[in-house]
Amino acid sequence: MSCEKNKGPGRVGGQRSAAASRAKRAGIRRINVRIAALFSVLFALTALLLLGGIYYTVKTSLDQADFQFIQHKLLEYWAKSQTRSIESFITGLDGSSMELEGTPYFLRVADSANRTIFFMFPQGWKGFFPEDIFEETLKPDGGILYIRSPRHEYTLIAADIRLEDDYILQIGVSTERTEKMIKLIVRNFSILLIPLLILSIAGGSILTARMLAPIQKLADAAGNIVDTGNLTARIHEGRAHDELHDLVTLFNRMLEHIEALVRGMQGTLDAVAHDLRTPLTRFRGMAELALQGTEDPRRLREALQDGLEEAERIITELNAIMDLSAAQTGILKLNRERTDMAELCRQLIEMYSYIADESSIRITFSQDAGSAEIQADAARLRRVVGNLLDNAVKYSPDGALISVRLYAEPQHILLEVLDTGPGIPAEDMPRIWERLYRGAGARSKPGLGIGLSIAKAITEAHGGAIGAEPAPGGGMKFWVRLPR
Repeated sequence: MSCEKNKGPGRVGGQRSAAASRAKRAGIRRINVRIAALFSVLFALTALLLLGGIYYTVKTSLDQADFQFIQHKLLEYWAKSQTRSIESFITGLDGSSMELEGTPYFLRVADSANRTIFFMFPQGWKGFFPEDIFEETLKPDGGILYIRSPRHEYTLIAADIRLEDDYILQIGVSTERTEKMIKLIVRNFSILLIPLLILSIAGGSILTARMLAPIQKLADAAGNIVDTGNLTARIHEGRAHDELHDLVTLFNRMLEHIEALVRGMQGTLDAVAHDLRTPLTRFRGMAELALQGTEDPRRLREALQDGLEEAERIITELNAIMDLSAAQTGILKLNRERTDMAELCRQLIEMYSYIADESSIRITFSQDAGSAEIQADAARLRRVVGNLLDNAVKYSPDGALISVRLYAEPQHILLEVLDTGPGIPAEDMPRIWERLYRGAGARSKPGLGIGLSIAKAITEAHGGAIGAEPAPGGGMKFWVRLPR
């Protein structure tokens, strides 16, 4: 019952997490509609601004045409009035056609007190003029007069000019033509704007959905990883080389990096569990034997010394495994500085010569002309060269010769370590760089089986390369090429 209770909440929590993930992905899917709507609103605002510009331009042009027409008629009648008396001028006015070039107009003559003495207008304007409207709204000296009637939706615009004896001549036209033109423009624009808005929203949603497809794939992949924990999924990068393509590429690289880190963590845990089991068992056995024996101080001291030695081996092995894992997963921090590879090799050769002397093994060093300085982590490279020398000394027979050669290339430094040992069988060559792998001939020798793996990981962390091949005349040749 306890197990069932524990499983229930886990399933509910997983379902809630999956539901939340799906809800988030649904929100991402609707972003194309929101973007299309946003740009459609922007399009509508732009269209309204355009309509406002057209409205202002057309109305101003039509109003200017009406004003010019009024001024033209005023000057025409004023010129006629200059050659005759006011009575003769009024008698000669022809009201049969109050229209010029298709534009209807009215004409009014008033005395100095603004009392109407003559007034003619088109037939269709009979009900437009309220009583005494001109007397109340006179704009003398050529000012613009706006005449509005409660019975009509259009406005009359008029102007006046002074005749002899302070008589006033007024001429006006209707804004009907202008307002009809404006209404027609607004109506047609509105009729076109609505389907264009619908088309922009629909087309924008489709195009935006296609453009945002990589983001949708990112959301689906992230949701799948959250739901299943599968880090092997990758997103197709497509052909378009834009910012979204770069985002998908970086996401895939991030997944690869995370997957490598997870594999490295799992491998490290497996290696730690595998490699520490034996020394910890020995450590525990020593402690148990010490506790079961007599209370002899000398025996207890020996047990403590053996335990310390075993603990030191455990720490060394653990550090080696952690360094290897960090290097293989790309998170190893390198303290790069100017390093003289020739001096580093001489120091290590001097140190390993003491061990080699016990088996009458001789180590030689040669360097061609040229600088051997590079930018590298000296402590890490000491481990690389030290592992290669350790293997050479360990597997070389008594009285053998080990040659260390250093070559200065234009862009690299090449290090070679040659021994005259038994070599490595061809079937083991592909696997010598694997962690914990030890060939049949190496199992009788002490070691952790990770020296070459560490050397390879550290070399590659420096941007270099490492390899092995049979040496001329027998034995093995290991080489390391490092960038300057």
